[in-house]
Parts: sequence; structure tokens; C-alpha cells
Amino acid sequence: MNNFFAPIRYVLAFLGLFACTFSSIAAGAGDSQSVFVLPVEGAIDKGMLFVFRRAFREVEKLKPEAVILELNTPGGGLNETREIIAWMRSIKNKGCPVYAFVNPDALSAGAMLSLASSGIFMSSNATIGSAMPLAVSPLGGGVQDLPSDVKEKMLSAVRAMVVSMAQENNFRTDVAVAMVDPNHDDLIAGDTVICPKGKLLNLTAQDATRIYPGESKPLLAKAMTDDIDLVLEAVGLSGAKIIRFQEEMADRLARLITALGPLLLGLGVLALWIEFKTPGFGAFGITGIVLLAIYFFGHYVAGLAGVEEIALVTIGVVLLAIEIFLIPGFGITGVLGILCILIGAGMAVIPRLHDAPSWLEIGPSFLETYIQNALRQLGIALAVLFGGAWILSRFLPKTNIYHSLVLNQQLNAEDGYVSSDMDSKKNLLGKNGLAFTTLRPAGTVLIDGQRHDVISNGDMIPKGATVRVIAIEGASITVEALPDDAPQSTPEKAES
Repeated sequence: MNNFFAPIRYVLAFLGLFACTFSSIAAGAGDSQSVFVLPVEGAIDKGMLFVFRRAFREVEKLKPEAVILELNTPGGGLNETREIIAWMRSIKNKGCPVYAFVNPDALSAGAMLSLASSGIFMSSNATIGSAMPLAVSPLGGGVQDLPSDVKEKMLSAVRAMVVSMAQENNFRTDVAVAMVDPNHDDLIAGDTVICPKGKLLNLTAQDATRIYPGESKPLLAKAMTDDIDLVLEAVGLSGAKIIRFQEEMADRLARLITALGPLLLGLGVLALWIEFKTPGFGAFGITGIVLLAIYFFGHYVAGLAGVEEIALVTIGVVLLAIEIFLIPGFGITGVLGILCILIGAGMAVIPRLHDAPSWLEIGPSFLETYIQNALRQLGIALAVLFGGAWILSRFLPKTNIYHSLVLNQQLNAEDGYVSSDMDSKKNLLGKNGLAFTTLRPAGTVLIDGQRHDVISNGDMIPKGATVRVIAIEGASITVEALPDDAPQSTPEKAES
């Protein structure tokens, strides 16, 4: 009987050991803490926005105890910044705080992200501030001087935005306003004027973390540290596992391509236009296709372009080719081709809103900004296209490349060249031939073994009769009938 129950006891013992091991593993897993660190390097643009979206998806999957934005940015686009702030609010509402670690700079949009965080930490050499909205010329002309009403509208919107974030995250609202609007009141901490009216606020780490006399907390940042582990200690997550987001090579390449997008698009279309205007298919066609492929690859990786946009541009290029190579003139096919290319390129600039994260509420202001940006990008591309066409038309004929593409040698009789049409017909005057068909009065004759369309001098000439060329007017050849015994050709008379 004991032998019967022995295997059962072994099985039960094994199951008990397995259960203990599993419970200890589960307990250990439950005790582990993680912090997601997201580096923000460089300008906050459309390409970086895609990087953020990919990082945000990882955060929602990993569910860390906190997120730390490690900021080193000169700023960026307002609309991209607003989307990132919307995500920060979303995960904070789910119980996951988002901290800003300025290392070393958080300027403009970077300062706004810091104000949207649950707390700010700064490295010893860090600076933060200068968040005034600016309109930068897309053609590289620097900051644009906007009309006063437009400037005030932009300032008012951003000012309301930073005040809301400061109130939400327990920062001083006057500090936030001083970063945005130079027309703020004097910023005072204790008895010290930190930033007088008329200047934008920029703070060093020492200034931001200082507790001024009469104040109960630092001016802006919680602490100054060069070690992210000390940041974790300050927020009660000492020893937590750090998960650092890694930007992939494709992400960096996409950011570069999207930044150069209008230039690539304009040059690509220009190269194809040149190819269509030259015989055969060569370097310009290959260059145009490669530039457009790079343009759409970058926007595809950045989450901006999809199959629809690529298909539209491909159809546009095909329609243009049909218009140029197969249809004389320029009509509806060419117009449709241009429209397809422009629409596809414009769609590739606008984020794929139907794929937008669930936490992002796309309102009219978001959509308006995206459309304005798309039109601006297309404007730059068209400027590159037409500007490049003008430069080429003015200077290319003077280059060796142009002479290698265009036949500019004169063909004349002195060099042994003879026209295949008019000049050869003039040489027929006075020559005899044979009626290849009946001339009624038009028909075909055979002269020196070649057929020619002719007209008789009025009489019907039967097939097989001997004829002579008596007049040539333009493309018209006139012949007369000769006796049947006349020779078919009299080259001596033709030379006289």
C-alpha cells in the first residue's frame, strides 16, 4: 500500500516546490521598480514627434513607476510640443509622474515641456527659459517680424498655455509668464528682482534651485544634480531599474530627411522635368526618382506618409510621362499629374491623423496648424522647383554639361550633309522616272530606285509610262509624260 502512494507523494512534493518557487519569482517581480528615461536631443520637430510616439507606446506597455524626460533641446514646433504635453498629461492622469531632467538646456519648447512635468531637476551647467513663440522663415531668413495683432494672438495663446501648466504642476505662474512674454511685470523673489519687465527669463541651475529669503521653496527646480540616480532618490525611486529609450538609426535618418523634405521634393521634381525634356533616360531621371524615394522613405518612417501618398505621387509621375511622351501639347493629363504629385506631397507632410494615439484629441487648432505647415512646405518645394528651373535656363547653356546633352553642330552641304527631305527633292528636277501607279493626276513614280509622290502637269499618265520632273514647289513634285523610248534618268540634265 505504501508503495502505491509513494509516487503520489513525490508528485505532490514537486508541485509544492514549484508553487513556492513561482510565488517567490512573482513576489520578486512585483517588488521590482522601473523608470523610463526618454532623451530629448535636438529640435522638437516632426521627425522627433514620431520618435516620441514610439516611446510613448513603450511606456504604455511597460507601465513604469515614473518617466524622466532628459532634455537637451533648443526648442521646436509649437504643435509638436502641444502633442507631447497632451501625452504627458495622459499618463500623469494614469498615476505615472513625468519628471524633467534638464541636461544641459531646455529652451523654448523644452522649457514648456519642463513646465508640463511633475517636477524639474537640472544639471549644474543647465539653463532653462526663453519660451516666447517665434515665427521662423522657412527659407532660412531667420525670425520673421509678424504684425502686432498676430504676434499678440500667438503670445496670448502660449501665455495661457504655460499658466495652465504652472497651476497644474504647482509652479510659480509669474515665472512661467516671464519665460514667454517680455511684457511681464517685474519678477521678484523675496527682495530680489529676478527678471525686470521687458526681458525674457532665462535661469541657470543655481538660480532655478535657489530658495530666496522669504520663500518656502526653490524658484523653479527641485534640485541641482549631475547624476540621474540622485534624481531617482529625490522622487523616492532609489534603486529602480532604468530603462533608457534608444533612438534608432532609422529615426535619426527620418528626422534629417523630414527637415530637408521641401528641398528633396523640389529638386526631385526638377530632375524629372529635365529628364522629360531630354531624349532617352539617364542621370536626371535616376536622380529624380532617388530624391523622391528618399523623401517618401523619411516621411514613411516618421509616420507621416503611407501607401496612399506614395501611390498618388507615382500616378502623378506616370501621368506627366504620358503627357510629355505620348500626347502633343499640354492638357488635362499633365494638369492631373501635377495635382497628384502636389496632393501626395502635401499629404506626406500632414501627420496621419487617423493613426493618431487615442489620448490625442485632434481639435480645429491642431488641424489648422498641420494644414498651414503642409502649405508652407509645398511653397518651399515649389520655390526650389521654379528657382532651380530659372537658374538652369540662365546658366546651364553656358556649361559643358549642356553641350553634351544638346546637339549644337550645324549640318551643311559643305561638310557633306544633305537634307533628307527638301534638298533631296530639289535634286530630282530634270530627272526621268517610271510611273509606279497611274497618275490621276496624283500618284507615285519611281526615280533612281526610290518612290516619290508626284502630280502630273494635267494629263492622266498610265502606270509604267516614262515621266520627267519639270517643277518642284515646296513639297509638291510635278511631272510630265515622255515617249516610251526616253531614258528613265538623265543625270546630266539634272546637273545643268
